[in-house]
Amino acid sequence: MKQQVEITGPKVHDVGYRIFLMEAAMNCGVHRMSAYWRKEDSSQAVICLVEEDEARITAFKKFIKSHKPEHAEVSGITWEDYDGDVMHISEFAQICTCMILQKLFV
Repeated sequence: MKQQVEITGPKVHDVGYRIFLMEAAMNCGVHRMSAYWRKEDSSQAVICLVEEDEARITAFKKFIKSHKPEHAEVSGITWEDYDGDVMHISEFAQICTCMILQKLFV
């Protein structure tokens, strides 16, 4: 099963949402996951792609509906089916590490 979640709000960027989602996915047993930012006009969004069995995705959905990073301001969370590729969560973790290192040294 593949799903895409879009989390929107006035403050969902620069609050640790992608790392938060990765940790939540790992805790729910999700093995394929990635997340990225999107900005349209003045609206912020975090897009998260997950691929896993239905029970694990259901647990992930339940968690992110009721939890968010401390400084996030969320106005909406929508789910839909997804048919593209989803990277392994370890690949996403490597990308996040590089992004954090870049922020430290730039």
